Amino acid sequence: MSDLLGLVDQLPLTRVGDEQEAGLLLTSLPWPRAEPVPVSLGGQPTDALRLGRWPGTGFPRRLILAADAGEAGAVPAMLPVVRGEAAGGDGSTPWAAMEVFARSTEPGYVWERSLLRLGFGDRSVGLAMGLRTGGTVHWWEACRLVVIEETEERRTVEMAGVIAHRHLTGADHREQPGYTNTFVHRHNWLNASIHVRLHRNGVCEVFARHVNARFVDDGLALEDVVPVLGIRMEGPADPPDLPERWDGSSRLLTVGSARFDFAEVARLATPARPGDIRREDGWVVLQPYAGVEVFGGSCPDEQTGDPFLFRAEDRVFPRGMARALRFSLSLLDRSPVVVRYLAPDWWYGLCEELTPRPVLPVTSADDDRSLRAARRWVRDHMVRGGFEDGTVPRNDLQRWDLPDGPRYEPGWEGELPYALLLDAWRTGDGYQDALRAAYAITDIAVDHAAKLMRMHGHPPNALSLPMSRMQGTIAAYLETGDPFLLRTARAVVDSAHATHLNSWPRLAVGRDACYLRSAILLHRYFGDEHFLALADEGAQTVVASQRANGTFGDQGGGAGMHAWMGYITKPWMGLLALGGVLDRLELLPDGVRPDEAGLGPCHDAVLRFGAWLLAERGEGGWSYQHDYDGRRSHEDLRTGKVLPLPTPPPYWHHDTLARLLAYCSASTGDPAYLRAWRESHDLFWKAGAGNPVSASGVADHVVAAALQFVPALHDRWWDGRLPLPDADA
Repeated sequence: MSDLLGLVDQLPLTRVGDEQEAGLLLTSLPWPRAEPVPVSLGGQPTDALRLGRWPGTGFPRRLILAADAGEAGAVPAMLPVVRGEAAGGDGSTPWAAMEVFARSTEPGYVWERSLLRLGFGDRSVGLAMGLRTGGTVHWWEACRLVVIEETEERRTVEMAGVIAHRHLTGADHREQPGYTNTFVHRHNWLNASIHVRLHRNGVCEVFARHVNARFVDDGLALEDVVPVLGIRMEGPADPPDLPERWDGSSRLLTVGSARFDFAEVARLATPARPGDIRREDGWVVLQPYAGVEVFGGSCPDEQTGDPFLFRAEDRVFPRGMARALRFSLSLLDRSPVVVRYLAPDWWYGLCEELTPRPVLPVTSADDDRSLRAARRWVRDHMVRGGFEDGTVPRNDLQRWDLPDGPRYEPGWEGELPYALLLDAWRTGDGYQDALRAAYAITDIAVDHAAKLMRMHGHPPNALSLPMSRMQGTIAAYLETGDPFLLRTARAVVDSAHATHLNSWPRLAVGRDACYLRSAILLHRYFGDEHFLALADEGAQTVVASQRANGTFGDQGGGAGMHAWMGYITKPWMGLLALGGVLDRLELLPDGVRPDEAGLGPCHDAVLRFGAWLLAERGEGGWSYQHDYDGRRSHEDLRTGKVLPLPTPPPYWHHDTLARLLAYCSASTGDPAYLRAWRESHDLFWKAGAGNPVSASGVADHVVAAALQFVPALHDRWWDGRLPLPDADA
C-alpha cells in the first residue's frame, strides 16, 4: 500500500455543485489499507475524522477532511490533497453546553427542558428540538449532552432528549395513582437528537432529527403533531428578518450572531405544502415541513380509496417514522455554507470502494449508454421537494395524476442509494441526489420502532424482510459521518437476521435473504466480526434452502398467501437469494479457494444455479417466471386464467445476472455464462429503446442492479479476471 500512499500527494478533488461562497471545504476521502499520514485540503489547516476500519487492522476506511475556506470563501473547481501537516490557522476554541431554560415547580414531579448552546468566544446560539400540537410548542425534556471527540480543529457533540406529546403534571399522578394511570407504559413522545461538529473557523455541521421510536411499548402514531426546530434569540439583538413563508424558496437565515444554511432543510417544504417560521416566546420556531406526507399507491388506494398513506394536513407522525434536518451554521465571519469535493474515480477503485478488490474503473461505450439512461430515469422520477424529497418510485407503470403532478408507487429500495453513490464515485455526478435518496430510505422506509424496512406502499405496520437492505444507509454514513445512519444500519441487519431465524428451517428462502448483503458490507467497511458471523450463518440457510434443481423459491415465512410464494420459480429470486452469498465469496483474498476457506457449499450453490440459468435460457434471455411447484403452468387466482410457463416474451432481464454469471465464468473459465448475460442485456436495452424496461416497467431495482453490477463486471473484464465472452471481443 506504500505505492498508493505515494499517490495521495496532490490527489485532485473535484467540487460538487456550482461555485459559491463557502466557509468549509469537505471531502470523505477513501483511505488505502495503511496507517493514515498527515494530509490537508489545499494546504489549509485540516481536520481528519476517521470512519470505518479495514478488517483485521486498525486502519480507517475513510477520512472526512474539513478545511477552512478562508476569508474570501473561495471554492475552486479543483482542490488538491496535500501531504503533510498544515500550520494551524486563527480561530476561537469552540464550546458546547446544555442549558436548562424551564423546570417544573413541583418538587415531587420534576422535569427540565434544555437547549444546546453552541459557542465561539462570546458568540453563541441555542438550539432545541420540539413539536407543535394543539397550537402549542412542546420542547424536549430529559436531555443529556455528550462530547464525542475533541481535536485541535474540531469538537463533536451530541445532545438528545424526548418531546412529550401530552404534558403531564403532578395532578395527573394524583388523579390516576399507581397502575391506574393512563400513561403507565404508554408511548407519549418523540425522540430527538442533534449531532454537531463544531469546526475552529466557526462553521458547524448539524444533523438534527425527530424519531417516533419505541421504548416502553410497541410504539404509537402521534396525532396532531408537526416537528419543529427552535433557535433561541438572545439579548437586545435586532429581531431576525424572517421569510414571509417557509415554502422551499429560502436558504440563508440570520438569527442573532448565527448565520444558517438551510439548503437541505428547505427542500422539505413546497409552495403547495409549506412549513412555517415565526418568532414565538423568545424563539425562532422553524417548522420544516407541513406534516408527514407519504404516498402509497395501489395498496392504500384499493383498501381505502386514497393512494396516500399519510397526508400532511392530517398532522400524524406515524409510529417508526423519522426525518433528519441537515444544515450548517456559522458563528464567526465565515459563510455557513459547506462545499463538498469528490476524489477521482481511479482512487475509489484502488481503495476498493467500487469492488472488494482494487480496480481501475472502465466502462464500455455500449454499456455507458445504458447506464446514462438509468441515471436519467432516476433523475426524472425522483421526488423533489416535500416530506418525501429524495424518494424514488418503484416503477413508472402505476401512475396517479394529482394536482401537484404525477405520482408513482414508492420503491423504498435500499440498494438504490448505494448504487447512486457508487455511480457518483465513478462519474462525479448525482452525488447530492444519492445522499438525499439515502436519507429518505433511512428516515421514511425504515420503521424505527421495529428496526426493519417497511413494505413499500403498504399502510402500517407492514414490514418487509426482503426490503431490509441498508447498503445505501451505510454508504451515506461513510460520506457524512452521521452516526444515526450507522446505528440504524446495524440495528436493521440484526433485526432482519433475527426475523429470518424466527421462521427457520422453512420451505423457501429467496429475496428474504437480501439483508445479508448489508451484513457483509458492515464487515467490509468496519471489520465487525459479528456481522461476518451473522452473514455466514445466513448464507448456510440460503444454501440449505436450495432445491434439487438449483433453484430457489420467491421468498418464505408464514402461511397462506405468504407460503404460496415459496413454490414460485423465478430467475430473479435466485439471484437475490444468492446476492449475499456472492458478496461473501468475493471477500476471499487472492489465491484462496472457496473450499479452503470453508465456503465450498456456497460456491457450489452459485454454480448450480448458474447451470440452471443456462439450461432454462430461451432465445436471448429468460422469462419472468419459469414454473410453479415444478409445473409449467400457473393459475392466476384473480382472473382464473391458466398461464403457460415459462411466461412468454418480452424476455425478463435484471443485471444481477451480470454479477452471478460473471462469477460463474471467472470460476470455471467458461465464457458461456458471460455470453448469456451479454445477449440478454443487449436485447433488454434495445427493446426498451434506451430505457431500462422490465416486465414491471421501468423499475428502481432494475436501475440499482445496472449501476452496481455492469460497471464492476467491466472492471474485472478489463483487468483479465474474466474470460472474454466472444472470441473476437
